[in-house]
Amino acid sequence: MNWVIFTISGAFFQNLRSSLQKKLNKDLSTVASTYVRFAFALPFALLVFFLNFGGFEIISKILEQKNFIYLTIIASIFQIMFTFTLLYLFNFSNFVVGTSLSKTEVIQVAIFEYFLLKDKLNIFGIIGIIIATVGVIIISVKDLKLFFSNFFSKTTLIGLMTGLLLGLSVVFFRAATLSLENFSSNFDKAIITLFFGLIIQTFIISIYLFIFERSEFKKFQSNKLASCLAGLTGFLATLSWFFAFTFIQASFVRALGQVEIFFSFVSSKYYFKEKITKLEIIGIIIFVIGVTVMLLTKMN
Repeated sequence: MNWVIFTISGAFFQNLRSSLQKKLNKDLSTVASTYVRFAFALPFALLVFFLNFGGFEIISKILEQKNFIYLTIIASIFQIMFTFTLLYLFNFSNFVVGTSLSKTEVIQVAIFEYFLLKDKLNIFGIIGIIIATVGVIIISVKDLKLFFSNFFSKTTLIGLMTGLLLGLSVVFFRAATLSLENFSSNFDKAIITLFFGLIIQTFIISIYLFIFERSEFKKFQSNKLASCLAGLTGFLATLSWFFAFTFIQASFVRALGQVEIFFSFVSSKYYFKEKITKLEIIGIIIFVIGVTVMLLTKMN
């Protein structure tokens, strides 16, 4: 059950990274804040890659791997598109509806894995994923009247599109990881995929900032500590996700990874002393039931 440990670890560090990025959003543009997620994680990936392989000679062997670079580029682009779409979603007053429906990415991941990677789920695994997703959506919604009154709005489409892009990036990153057939170590596969993914993503967004928002580069100096911390936590989160992908289908990893919402949920209750609503309690119970069903299918 190593994938469970690394999935929860990924969710924990991702919540920390998100909190740090929210702070950076006050001083940086949305694109520059997104850039931090990739560019400031790259040095940590570079260091771990170097220490793990004892140098960079292994890169020539990696480039010989069939379809790896191709799959990593596709996954990286989808992840960037997902991030921009999510940020665009926040511009709408009823963005909660869209962000709630973006949680359907877990179900979409299961569908994409079936068609692209031929990974099949048994009926109980499917039921567990669906139940857990419903629980997370309920927790995210908070106001059912608002949700249903805006269900056929533009934010619904954008929310589903956000989940689609995230689902595609997850599946293609897992495909890239699994394509490294000449590497037996799961950790080797995870750090290689992360390292190359960050290089591609940093390169793409660097070009965008250089052309359209060059002034943002100066702001990184005054936010270097927060940026480095966001980069470190982002690196640890993604490495944990990718490592978990080498053990089991991404749909299971992402479903359990929704536990991230509980880390943010608990922290907000702790700091702001907010009361837990009945709807949130129902969502938590449904999520726990779904995860329990899902995990029981993988106990053997």
